[in-house]
Amino acid sequence: MEVSREEWIDRAQENMKKFLNRGGACRGDEPQLLQGISLQNTLGYALSLTMKDPNQWTDEELQLEYMEQLCFYDDESCKTINRITQQMYTGIHPNVTCRLTILPIELFMEGKLYEVPLFRYHFQQATDTEPKYIDSIGRVYQDFDDFLKNNKYPSAEMMYPKEGKLVPTNLKNVVYDIGKTPAWKNYYFKALDIATGIIGIAGATGAIFLSGGMAIPFIAASVGSGIYATGRSIDVLRDKSAHQESLNPLSDSEARTAWLSLTAHVLTFGTMPHISALSGVASTSHSIATGFKVCNFINETGNIISDLVICDTLSAMHSNYYNASIETRLAHAASICFWTKTNISIRQAELMMKNNAIVALKLFGFEDHFCEYFNNDSRALDIGLRLVKHSLQSNVIIASDRKDTKAVTIDRMRFCIETLLKLEPEEVEKLFEILQAVSTDENRELFNGIRLLCNSDVDLVRLIAAAAEREQLPGTEIADMLLRVYAALKDRDQFKMSLNLEDGICIGNGFRLGIKQAYILFASKEDGHHQSAIAALIDAVLELPREQCEALTKIIKTEIIDYISIFKLKASDDSSSKEDISNRIRDEISKALSEEH
Repeated sequence: MEVSREEWIDRAQENMKKFLNRGGACRGDEPQLLQGISLQNTLGYALSLTMKDPNQWTDEELQLEYMEQLCFYDDESCKTINRITQQMYTGIHPNVTCRLTILPIELFMEGKLYEVPLFRYHFQQATDTEPKYIDSIGRVYQDFDDFLKNNKYPSAEMMYPKEGKLVPTNLKNVVYDIGKTPAWKNYYFKALDIATGIIGIAGATGAIFLSGGMAIPFIAASVGSGIYATGRSIDVLRDKSAHQESLNPLSDSEARTAWLSLTAHVLTFGTMPHISALSGVASTSHSIATGFKVCNFINETGNIISDLVICDTLSAMHSNYYNASIETRLAHAASICFWTKTNISIRQAELMMKNNAIVALKLFGFEDHFCEYFNNDSRALDIGLRLVKHSLQSNVIIASDRKDTKAVTIDRMRFCIETLLKLEPEEVEKLFEILQAVSTDENRELFNGIRLLCNSDVDLVRLIAAAAEREQLPGTEIADMLLRVYAALKDRDQFKMSLNLEDGICIGNGFRLGIKQAYILFASKEDGHHQSAIAALIDAVLELPREQCEALTKIIKTEIIDYISIFKLKASDDSSSKEDISNRIRDEISKALSEEH
């Protein structure tokens, strides 16, 4: 990537921090135990080598992937991987477990910043106890000092972890040294092709070059903040999807960058700021069956942002992941497992993804006994994450109801979790829109009364959403209309009202009409000057016999005449008695019904 001399050190520090937090906060130096296929896949990802197309996997390869025994990299990439592993295992039985640590080496050369991996390794069963080092072209070094003096990198300034160890400073950066490569004194090395001299075949992907490709997650923090990196990744994917562009990370470099940047930022929190004390909450949070804990992936940088950023990114990532193609899921699997020091497999990545979402639900509101609703249902997890996101946006805590273990309190109103999970994820968003109209204690009381008039909260949400779409109005406005209608009718002596998807509002003995129509008739004039007249109008409608209610419903549905004129109040009504107004309304209704016939 292009970078000025004044900036390269700061940028390089940010790049190195990613590896400091690989596998957990400041745990990047702890060796990962690997052998066989798991070692090959980890080396392949670290070198950004080319994966084989999963759409062309054979049945045998699919079975191997299920058993976590499939090497994901193509034949040419495997040549690079095998060259390195053969060098590492010289004199060692291939079944012996390798203890591997990946160290980032930052090279600044001719105004560009490059990052290449150096592998520190040793074997527990080997006679030698000191680790060795091997670079991406298979060159072995007996110790880190040997590497500094004899590496074959081109002439460049070099930042590296001090003494070959990823040790954190007080600010959670990597303790580093800066020097120059041995080639600095040798002019002929300046002509060495960096793509072949540093990374061999991996250079063909353009990945190690930090100006693009899969290497973007390594340097995303350098643009300024984790919010930019994660937010832009989500925006890119949504925009490409909306315009029917490819989201295939293997064939589309922009999609690959967006997917892997998003994954790397969320699951390691290596460059994403976080809320204060989040790590403390996580470390005491409920255990997860697989041992996958958010507290292992938090980088305590001291930077503070809203937990909404984390939750929102998790939600978008979860939704995209389960709707993604096999290519995208493979890219996710590699990224998730590499940065969490886990054996790379799609199945393992899915399990982590699910448990990561469950941890988020626990951290931000849901208690242990709700996990049974989310453990094996990606759709339920999607809804749960949306509920959490809403609670963070509205600054209202999701609380479980002590009297009912199946209920949660959202915006100070109780909802049955099983009912909420019957909604479609998009309908949950409609519910949040509706709840914007229920912001006061008075409106909450009215809304809870309305809920009793409907078969279920699911039907109520769908009724209001359907009316909003039909009238081309916001759900909040339709919900407010319904509240006003209910408030106008609920205290009348003959009050009778129900709600259902088919009929909308049903008043009295069967008068059915839409929410907006009911609002225009009974609640659009709320000033005290008209209150007595409106009350008389409502009483007249509530007392109508069933036959007239059915006839009026038909008029409204067919719109043969202007139904509003039937119920129109006159100026003289304000001074008339309730009985006079009711009688006039009944006459108007009888007249309209006789005209229809």
